[in-house]
Amino acid sequence: MVEGEPNFDSGPPEDGLEFLRRVRWEAARIPKVKVAKFDRSKLNEEQSVYMPQIPDIASCPEHLLPLKQWEDAFLADFSELRLPIDNNESSIERPSLVNAEDHKTSASNLSLRTSVIDISCNNPTLSAVLGLSSVSRVSLLRKFISSLETMSLSRSDCAWLFALCAAVDTPLDADASAALWSQLRWCASLRVEKSEIDDEVILLNILATISGQYFGRLET
Repeated sequence: MVEGEPNFDSGPPEDGLEFLRRVRWEAARIPKVKVAKFDRSKLNEEQSVYMPQIPDIASCPEHLLPLKQWEDAFLADFSELRLPIDNNESSIERPSLVNAEDHKTSASNLSLRTSVIDISCNNPTLSAVLGLSSVSRVSLLRKFISSLETMSLSRSDCAWLFALCAAVDTPLDADASAALWSQLRWCASLRVEKSEIDDEVILLNILATISGQYFGRLET
């Protein structure tokens, strides 16, 4: 506590008490509420866009889209496939996740330190996918999608994306949701360039159905 009024005529404060007197004198004259006046029109012109403008998902010709009957059957099979994975029943091997030649790729070789290009040379095994943590699966899914944005889709790439989607934890977190959004948008952008059904369109329809229908990205 200090008493008395500051002496500004004495020059710089001669001691700590004089300094505190001047601080309290200035603080007592500062308004409790300060209103800033600014030109809103100028501010609106200069401020950056907070949210990016994301284009709609590309639509493709009707004849390239999968049939409703196929979608229903596929989604039922995919849901059944996810059940043992959700329960960590790694002893159950499914043909969709296991390489036909039974590659012996260990989970340690499939860590995020391994490049996506090296991983895509091998088909996924159930034990390898389950050997990754839930965070690593989502991160690897995003890395795959990012690496394929300028490339065509191979069956090995589709197998990895299928396997990682089958093992994604639900409910989706923000990273998983963003990854599946990217996958759906990427599939749609490739499919819209097609004029007739080929092997790549079939693979794209599988991945788009998983992202858009099973995980509901078309509904958000």
